Amino acid sequence: MAVTGAWAANSTVSAEANHTVGTHKQEEQDAGVLQDNSRYSVCWLGNAGWLLRIGQVNVLIDPDLEQSRSRKTLEGIPEDCLSKAHAVLITHEHGDHFNIPTARRLMQESDCRFVLPASCMRAAMRADIPERRIIAAQHLKPIALFGERFTVMPVPAIHGGYSGAVYKNYNAADCGYLISAMDLTLFHPGDTVLLEEHYELAPVDILMVSPTEHNTNVQQSLTLIEKLNPRYIFPQHRDTYHETDENRFWTHAYYKELEAALDERFKLRYHIVGQGRDFVII
Repeated sequence: MAVTGAWAANSTVSAEANHTVGTHKQEEQDAGVLQDNSRYSVCWLGNAGWLLRIGQVNVLIDPDLEQSRSRKTLEGIPEDCLSKAHAVLITHEHGDHFNIPTARRLMQESDCRFVLPASCMRAAMRADIPERRIIAAQHLKPIALFGERFTVMPVPAIHGGYSGAVYKNYNAADCGYLISAMDLTLFHPGDTVLLEEHYELAPVDILMVSPTEHNTNVQQSLTLIEKLNPRYIFPQHRDTYHETDENRFWTHAYYKELEAALDERFKLRYHIVGQGRDFVII
């Protein structure tokens, strides 16, 4: 079941369905957020975090903007990326993806809604996010965030661990997101090993890929790229935290090795963007 009018005041989270009825005024606003000449850009916020500027909409994915001892730097990140957020998509509960201090800032500085899988509900309680601001992410059930021309479909994700093995405490409710807007599709897989469900998304226009030991390693990333045939490829889960022997399996991405292994057509589509830098798609 699609979710419509996601910004209506009576939004609720239901185990049976996640359905919100929008007002006529809200439906008109939703219809106006995407124009033929709208801008579409992506901005890397470090790790697996992104700011998507699509038309008049600002969408965050897995933002971790806490200045912690483990974080190298927040340099370059737009100062208003939290205050101007309309929606926040979270893939799973780990703190480098669902960062509680960042979520609390979003609660204070914006009116955004949070799209969360069931695996994140306990963390949402710790962040004091009220139910009215939560949209439940259910696998393969599209959510119409801003009318039918801007949809988000949660995609299954199975978290990896050491040496590419499945994480022993993985949560089957975790997800990635397929975002469809302005006749473009963007896939952010979250933290996951390669799944057969990923193949069924082909083709996609924009792919965020995580060539780490615990996600789609170099070989799996190559397979994913070949199967989805994206026009734009952005490596993530990299260059964000200080690496140690204990955390290297998730903090170190082999994105240069991935680039070297790509064939020439995909090398031309592969973009290593700096933190806080806008990459304009349209």
